[in-house]
Amino acid sequence: MNLVRSAFTSACIAGLLLGCTAPASDKSTSSANPAASGDRFVLNERDYFQQRGVGVMAFSDTYPESRQSGLIMVSHGTRIASNGDLRLEPSPGQWSPTPALISREVDHERGEIRARLAYPDEKQNQVGFNPILYPDLKLTYTMRVNTDGEQIHVYIDLDQPLPDAFVGDVGFNLELYPADLFGKSWYMDNSNGIFPRQPYGVAVDSRKPLDPQIVQTGDAKGLVPLDNHRTLPAPIAQGKRLAVAPESEELRVVIESHTGDLQLLDGRVQHQNGWFVVRSQVAAGATKNAIHWTIKPNVIKNWVAPPVIQHSMVGYHPSQQKVAVIETDPLDKVPTRMQLQRLDSSGKHQTVLDKPLASYGDFLRFHYYHFDFSEINNEGLYQLVLGDTRSKPFRIAANVYDQNVWQPTLEYFLPVQMGHMRVKEKYKLWHDDSHRDDALMAPVNINHFDGYVQGPSTLTRFKSGEHVPGLTRGGWYDAGDEDFRIESQAGEIFILSAVYDEFGIQHDNTLIDQNMRLVELREPDGKPDVLQQIEHGLLTVVGGYQALGRLYRGIIVPTLSQYVMGGDFSGQTDNLIYDATLQPNERTATHSGVPDDRWLFTENNPTREYRVIGDIAASVGPMRNFNPKMADDALKAATELWRVERTVDNNNARSNRIRAAVELYRTTNQQEYKDFLLSERAYIEQEFRTVGWVVARIVHQLNDTDFTATMRTQAASFYNDIETGMKDTPYGLSFEMQLWGRGWTLQHQGVAHYFLHKAFPEEFGKEYLLNIVHYVLGTNPGNNNQSYASGVGAKSKTSAYGINRMDYGYIPGGVVVGTALISPDFPELKDFPFLWQQSEYVLGGGASNFMFLALAADRLLNE
Repeated sequence: MNLVRSAFTSACIAGLLLGCTAPASDKSTSSANPAASGDRFVLNERDYFQQRGVGVMAFSDTYPESRQSGLIMVSHGTRIASNGDLRLEPSPGQWSPTPALISREVDHERGEIRARLAYPDEKQNQVGFNPILYPDLKLTYTMRVNTDGEQIHVYIDLDQPLPDAFVGDVGFNLELYPADLFGKSWYMDNSNGIFPRQPYGVAVDSRKPLDPQIVQTGDAKGLVPLDNHRTLPAPIAQGKRLAVAPESEELRVVIESHTGDLQLLDGRVQHQNGWFVVRSQVAAGATKNAIHWTIKPNVIKNWVAPPVIQHSMVGYHPSQQKVAVIETDPLDKVPTRMQLQRLDSSGKHQTVLDKPLASYGDFLRFHYYHFDFSEINNEGLYQLVLGDTRSKPFRIAANVYDQNVWQPTLEYFLPVQMGHMRVKEKYKLWHDDSHRDDALMAPVNINHFDGYVQGPSTLTRFKSGEHVPGLTRGGWYDAGDEDFRIESQAGEIFILSAVYDEFGIQHDNTLIDQNMRLVELREPDGKPDVLQQIEHGLLTVVGGYQALGRLYRGIIVPTLSQYVMGGDFSGQTDNLIYDATLQPNERTATHSGVPDDRWLFTENNPTREYRVIGDIAASVGPMRNFNPKMADDALKAATELWRVERTVDNNNARSNRIRAAVELYRTTNQQEYKDFLLSERAYIEQEFRTVGWVVARIVHQLNDTDFTATMRTQAASFYNDIETGMKDTPYGLSFEMQLWGRGWTLQHQGVAHYFLHKAFPEEFGKEYLLNIVHYVLGTNPGNNNQSYASGVGAKSKTSAYGINRMDYGYIPGGVVVGTALISPDFPELKDFPFLWQQSEYVLGGGASNFMFLALAADRLLNE
């Protein structure tokens, strides 16, 4: 259910480039924001309104689909409100219409932010990566935000009055983050209540019928929800003045409407990922000041953000560099010294190091310090202490990266993600066997709601709507979704093959029986789990090739009602193959008259195809002694696909073609692939920083002294620049905070760095890779101070966006994308499962890249 993640994943996680970035917010920063210490709101130099610990942004971010847009309020270290904008529904969801931002103007002289917006957004109106169905409404307006010093004023000016048909539908919404408000109180004029943990006891109003033309258009793309998914919440309360959490000094805010009434709504009535909504409708005939609100947050006098000790939640190897990062409020008087204490079995704390903090400087809105305790190498349990702030316990040990670090990914996350299997864990059923009816060929000329596009042809012998046999084996759910993207399936095959090739792990803690379609966690079956997982991926990728004569683009459910399901995906279909000739009451044991089967998409995409060729070629070696027939099938598929004539007209396709040749050469040692690679020598040298790591895997086998020497020189130059960039952030890493977390990109870089270091250990260092491991394990920005790897370390992300998201739960060994930026300067990782730009798991890298890096760290520090 993520909008941007799928496109980002295909380009970055399953891609080749080291320098790719996630979708950026409007601006990122690299120095601390001068904190407003006065007692009045001001429009600061970062272009948002600030008073001490409270900041109010206006269109610094534009990502309403994931509740990061419009008016945003951060209060005392917590984002409590977001998505303040004009919307066409009381409780919009992911595919609801959103406005196009035409312009944003910051007027410091007048102390005002003005944004021009319009409906529809033609970049999303039934087109683009995630098409949205817009009603027949043309609406242009200006949102003005200013302050009188005491409170924030919000105005909406419409260019023209609303058409009569839309009066009552259009209103100004401000969404309140729910998890911090559960159990808190509210007052609306003379009524009051408690924000509930679940949306129980809330009445609903039926949504008016959609225009038949919109329904017809939407049905063709699966965009229209079922009737029983189309209810709207009735107001919990209505009035002129709303006080939110009056008992909480940190969260209290008062909202007052000077035009129509305020409505307090619970968006979770309609969408389980919904927030509480404060809304005012635009009145008939209104234009200038159609909406006028005042927002008065409580501001705690002299408030400062408490210091945060950021460290690896797992710990450190005795011989490695050990640096904790301390994030502080620029206005805080931080203790000048810090202690490292050793814990013993009696509960006593022995101070083993007491030294001054080293100031790093400013980053984002904070000031940072370093505490280097590399000199401590005695094994044991430790804590860091700064005044009254104490870190989580962590280990210093030679086996620190080999004790419950990478194992959860292999023992839990990957088995739970397995499609076409029943997955059990003792008394728990994670999910049942699903999608036994895979798959129907997708309709032609369709732009699917999750980024799949089928052109005018199916590119196969199968017609649209025809069942494609041979696709009911293998594959992993794509984390928060259930679709099989070719790049995530093949990318997982590659990284698992690399894990086996490099580290040869024989770990066995899972029973995987393909004949019974059964997975049992914590039931060894005498077979290495990593090889069984590679086999599972090949069953869908190579099986898809054998069924189609080409690679599939992806396999995904046809409707939104299926797609938004969390939990057990076996409920998405009846597992019976659809037969268009049957009526629903004529179904048989194997065929159904209900068209709920997943759709299969195809495409001509040389960039992706060459990448997949390399991925499945990489699996041949690990499979040879485990499943020789699968190894032969994978090699046959890779070599046949390699020989297909393709147009290579961009660097990504060219780089992935080189990657395919590298893996085919590693597998076959055939001269044709070596000749091809040497013919591309000039390009490889030119694009070393993106493709060099790929070629580093076989450069010494090419026996070309000059080429090897050139790559060695470039590796040294590359790492010299990397070392310089390690000063860019407090974390020894070079990156810009963005709207999406940076964990996946950094982990991909770490894998690439491993192969460069392995090929050129003297020229290309390992410290950047180890810093990436620390970043993922807890040394990362914001007050979350936790490991991105669920269930790994003393504190970890335990509310994540996976198939478990509806339960505010997690899957051990899943790795979230991590801390994201609320632009321009606030790092955030909420304990909330529905913000996919922070909390989503992913296949095709993600968790398995982390597993690779943990194993790499263990080897590099212990070899």
